[in-house]
Amino acid sequence: MAKAQNVSIRRLGPADAPAFRVLRLRGLTDHPDAFTSTAKDWDLPLAAYIERIEAGHVIGAFEPGTDAMLGHLFLPTHLATGVKTRHKCEVWSVYVVPEARGRNIAEAMLTHAIDLARELGFAWLKLQVGEHNKAARATYERVGFTVYGREEDYLRLPDGRSITELMMQRRL
Repeated sequence: MAKAQNVSIRRLGPADAPAFRVLRLRGLTDHPDAFTSTAKDWDLPLAAYIERIEAGHVIGAFEPGTDAMLGHLFLPTHLATGVKTRHKCEVWSVYVVPEARGRNIAEAMLTHAIDLARELGFAWLKLQVGEHNKAARATYERVGFTVYGREEDYLRLPDGRSITELMMQRRL
């Protein structure tokens, strides 16, 4: 696995909420076919972003020595509470700005999430990706995720397109 080129990966704190908000809305606007949420769903006050950051683990990628956020992903560990399923955690909403792609940033964020999930005692990580998103799928496979299922017509976009999702998992 290649190392991210000139990037800093860390868990977000409340002070990162403004940059997180901008990046989240950008991803939802630019790639409506990649997320279950819409920009309208996330047109929320800054306090809602702070709550999200504090509730789980939001991991960000930054240009070193700056506040310029290049990517994010969610590791919502607070949702893994069921007695029979708390050994599994999901990765949500992986996004890297187009101008920073090709620098292995998503891989670096995923590696950080894998390490954190392992430290927290999870046995599995799961995620979903649109079947059409070949670049994202290849990234997930490079860090050890494999496809275990497929759901047709998972998302229906306002323009009428239907998105098939692949379910992927990785044993920790």
